[in-house]
Amino acid sequence: DIEAIALVTDSGYQIAYAAINRSIDSDALCGIASALTSTSNMVTKTVFNENLSEVIVRAGNGYIVVSNAGRFVLVGAAQNIENMMKTVKVFRVASQRIATQFPRF
Repeated sequence: DIEAIALVTDSGYQIAYAAINRSIDSDALCGIASALTSTSNMVTKTVFNENLSEVIVRAGNGYIVVSNAGRFVLVGAAQNIENMMKTVKVFRVASQRIATQFPRF
């Protein structure tokens, strides 16, 4: 149900990208994921004194999930909001695996 998915460095460089819909700009999606992660991480550290786990942006006709994967960010976009919780659960598991396999230096 995901229309676009990307693995991005925390600074916004695209590592991997796949999309069903060709109109989704990979550079824009990766840049947005990096910006959301940076801003949200600053907020969670300030307010909760914890690292960011994930960001969910929901619109009327879709959503974006940005998940912290250690030194990477996993981002996905979809329109089927009914399946959002399944997507979030899969992203949580995948992000943990990526963070474990590719730890920060």
